[in-house]
Parts: sequence; structure tokens; C-alpha cells
Amino acid sequence: MLKIANKIKNFLLKSDILTLTDYGIIAVLMLIFTILVFFRIGNLNAPSSSYETNKDNRDIVIDFGDYIDVTKLHVYLGNLDNRKVAISTFNEVTGSWEIINNEANIGSVFQWNTLDIYYKLRYLGIVSLDDEAVFNEFVFTNSDGSVIIPANISEYPELFDESDLFFTTAERTYMDGTMFDEVYHGRTGYEFVHGLPTYETTHPQFGKCIIALGIRLFGMTPFGMRFFSALFGIAFIPLMYIFAKRLFNNTLVAAAVGIFITFDCMHYTLSRIATIDIFVAYFIVASYYYMYKYILADTEYRSAPVTTKFPPFNVYMPLAWSGIMLGLAVATKLTGVYAGLGLAVVLIAHLIKYPPKGQTFRLFWFCFVFFILFPLTVYTLAYIPAVEKYAQMGYTDKTIEWNENGLSIGYGYTGLIARTLRNTNYMINYHKDLVATHYYESPFYEWPIVWMPLLAANDNYDTLGKVSSVSYIGNIAIWWMEIPCVLFTLFMGIKNFAIMIVAAFKKEESSNYEVVPMFLTVAFFAQYIPWMEVSRITFIYHYLPSAIFGMMIIGYSISTIINKFPKSRIGVYIYLGLVVAIFAIFFPVISGLPTNKEYGLFLRWLPDWILVL
Repeated sequence: MLKIANKIKNFLLKSDILTLTDYGIIAVLMLIFTILVFFRIGNLNAPSSSYETNKDNRDIVIDFGDYIDVTKLHVYLGNLDNRKVAISTFNEVTGSWEIINNEANIGSVFQWNTLDIYYKLRYLGIVSLDDEAVFNEFVFTNSDGSVIIPANISEYPELFDESDLFFTTAERTYMDGTMFDEVYHGRTGYEFVHGLPTYETTHPQFGKCIIALGIRLFGMTPFGMRFFSALFGIAFIPLMYIFAKRLFNNTLVAAAVGIFITFDCMHYTLSRIATIDIFVAYFIVASYYYMYKYILADTEYRSAPVTTKFPPFNVYMPLAWSGIMLGLAVATKLTGVYAGLGLAVVLIAHLIKYPPKGQTFRLFWFCFVFFILFPLTVYTLAYIPAVEKYAQMGYTDKTIEWNENGLSIGYGYTGLIARTLRNTNYMINYHKDLVATHYYESPFYEWPIVWMPLLAANDNYDTLGKVSSVSYIGNIAIWWMEIPCVLFTLFMGIKNFAIMIVAAFKKEESSNYEVVPMFLTVAFFAQYIPWMEVSRITFIYHYLPSAIFGMMIIGYSISTIINKFPKSRIGVYIYLGLVVAIFAIFFPVISGLPTNKEYGLFLRWLPDWILVL
């Protein structure tokens, strides 16, 4: 055992920046977050067998065996949303059906939907008004919430075989089904697995492929949908710690940044929901990490006599990985393009200081392969599981034209390239032309001050007034601190950039400037400024990538302060304690933990902080 322990120790110590202390801190933070992120993340089981209706099979007739009071019908809906049904009861006296509800809407996919009945009856008729509908389970309850078992369940075995997975309305939470945008992204992951027409087409497909992998492993359950979101949330901790250690070469600062990402409320919530935002944020941050690693390696290489025609493996591989991570980001969400612009600025600034010296052509083609060709390739390949509904309907139109809406490709073209280009054009027009309102919409200038959080799930938990709520809100101890730190780092970045430019034009060797504030300033604003020109509705979670770079910026400010005032470390410890305390205070309303509604109302510290209903 001792020999194995020594081998592990020697392996860990091969790192050029991490010590055993660093590994220990990373391990502790990852363990804490893993426990927190999987706490009540979602059930491992959900109704999965389905009963499908179509044009020729619309009617479902339920026989309760006798006249009883039926209060509600609970429907766990399959992958087609907003299904409409007509509900009626059979009058044995008149021999006719009497309408209870001529058009009831069953809205949300892969969760329980409740329809009111409130009728004493024996026979209940349910007629699907859509050409297609998928129902995974029916449950009938009476006035006290008790489940009523129909007498003829053997006629519809798929509708009544998983009633043990039902929770009454008072107890239904996000743990039982989809919440917020999972009705789009989780549903599409399910469709990828089953080769069905793709519903969510307003974003690229790679993030939904990741969600689909979780569904493939664990089934179409809340846990399965959210599994890889949780893994990426956990993976963020070593990424941020190592990034900070490489930026600042200080264990305390790296630990502080690790604590920020571990106890940020927004990062926590987005790690527990089947949407694509945690994936794209991870890939964006990773792309900047590898770009910074390249800058350090290339700076060292350029400072020494050049002995090769192209930089060695340890120099150019981080640049390749930066492009690979960027490609995965763009293939997940188009906001990855913002990162590409920021990385280009960073790389150009570096090349001003260290021109390639006879290697320009090689470097150009290297960047073209990894920052253009690879992103386009992975972006396209992610469309392999995507199925276009209209392209499967026998269209023969093969016209290609450029009009006011961009590139138009007829549905007669059904290949991978055609559907990738067609959907990309659709995405751009969708976001450009979207006119919509939402109660929780929040413009870009509100995000840093956390003015308008977003309530993703809110359910009554019991009759004692408890609620289960999941809110998108940043940890104010972090997000509010980012504001002055960003301004400070912006000033230092501009100052150091000016020094660098002057030195470059004078062709002087000058080490009298810092790369870090310039680098972090570009990374932060590259993800933030483009949102200022977006006209469609936006939400606070769009700020996540910038907020994460803001954590690094706080780290830079802490590093600057403790280097000048070593005794200020005690203040850093107190601040980190405040970060953890704020997370703990808001934990009940970001985790879905059943809590008293009064506590959620107490946390309404700003007018628009509606964290419970």
C-alpha cells in the first residue's frame, strides 16, 4: 500500500504548478460540491411506458365500476407538448355523453399535468384532439388525494402500470419531472435517443447530445436528464482552481476562486438542470485556460533563441486545445462565438509582443485548423442525431437561394450539411426576430447587481405551507464584489496594454507590465458586451460565463492586495466565510429543499427577488 501511495504522490507532483496541498483543497471542494449537487437532484425513475393516440385511435373510455366522485386526472405527458383532449361522462339515463371539458390542455412534457374533473360518474371519456399524442401514465384522485383505480385498466395497461411513481399535486416537485427549459432541452435529448423529430432547434445540438447521453445511461428520468450537467458542474472546480493557480501562482487565491465556483448559487443551479448553459460555460472557460497556458509557454519559447521551424509540442498543444474547447462551445451554443472573438484579441495582442518570426504562415494554418475547421466540423457532426420533421415528409423542393432571411435551402435536401445550414439560418433568424416578453426577463445591465432572479420551479410541498423552489440567482457576496473588481482590473488592463503597445512600437524589451489584467478584462467583456446589442429578451443566467471570469477578477484583486498588504489575508478569510454563509442562507430556494414559504419571502431583499410563490 505504501508503494502505491508513493507512486500516486510522485504522479501528482509531476504537475508544474500544483502541490499536494492544492490537490487536497481541490478534492475537498469537489467532495462538498458533489454531495450538494446530487442532493435531491431528481428521481431515478419516471413513467416510461407510453400509450399513443392518432387519427384512427383517439378515444379512451375509463370505467370505474360504479359511480364515484372523481376530482382530478393527473397525466404524465410524453414527448409531445400541449396536447388537447375533450373530457366527457356517459349518462346512462339519456344514453349520451355529456361534455365536462371540451378542450383541456395538457401542457408540459415529461412531468405530471393536472386536469380538473370534479364529477360523480362511472364512465369517463377522453378524446385526443390532436393527430398525435403520447401519454405515459394516468392517475385519478378523489377529493382527499387518494388514488382511484379504474375497473378496466387491463384495456390500457400502458396508462396504469406505473402509478406507484405518482406524487399527488401537493407533493409534486421538480424531482418528478421537467422544470423550466428542460421541456425543450431534455425533451430533445430524449428525441435524439429515440430518433424522433427534433423539437429544440434554436440552439446548436452538441449540448443536447450530452444530455441525451445521460438519458441513454439512466433513462428519461429527472436524474438521467441532469446527470451530465452535474458532472460538468463538478468538473468546473478543478478547472477554476488550476486556472487560478496558473494565473496567480498563489494557493490562497486559487482556493478563493475554487470556493467562489463551489458556492456560487447560479453555478449550483445550472449544474442541476438539463439545459445547455453549464456546458457552454465550461467549454468557454476551458478555451481561455488553454490559451493562457499557450501564452505562457510561447512567451518562454520566444524569449529563448529559436532553434526549430515551429514551436515544440508543449507550446503548440495548448493552442490546439484552446481551439478544440472553442469548437465544443460553439457547437453547444452560439454564444461560444463571443469567446472566439475574445480569444482572437488575446492571441493578436500576444503576437504584437512576440511576432512569429518566419512562422506566420505555419501559425495561420495551425489556427485555421483548430479555430475554424475543427469548430465547423464538430458543429456539423452534432447534427447527426437531429431529425427534421419537414424533411421527413416527402418534400422534393431542391431550390437554394439567398433572400431577406438569409440562406434558404429546400427540404428536398436531407443530408447532414443541408440540415446543418438550414437550421443555422433558422437559429439566426429566430433570435434576431424574436419578439416576446417574460416576467423574469432581465436586460444586461441588471445582471451584475442581481436585480431579477428567475424562478425555475415552485411547488407546494405539503399542507403545512412548505414549498419546493429552484431559483436562478447569483451569490451576491460574489457577484456584487465583482463590480468594483472588474472596474479595477479594467483600469489595470488598459494601463498595462498601453505600456505593452508603447514598448512594441519602440521595439524595446519591457517586462514592466502584467498580462493577467489584460487577459481577464478581454475574457470578461467578450462574453458581456455582445449582449448589449441583443434586442430579444434575455435572462440573468446569460451572465454566467462573465460572472465566472468575474470570479477570476476577484482573485486578481485579492492577489494584488495580499501582495502589497500581507496582513490583509485575514480579511480574505472573513470574506470567504461570507461567501459560504450567503450560499447557505439561499440554499433552500436554489436547491428545491422543502422550506417554509415565509422563509422564501424573508429572502426578498430586493423588490424583484421573487424566490417563492
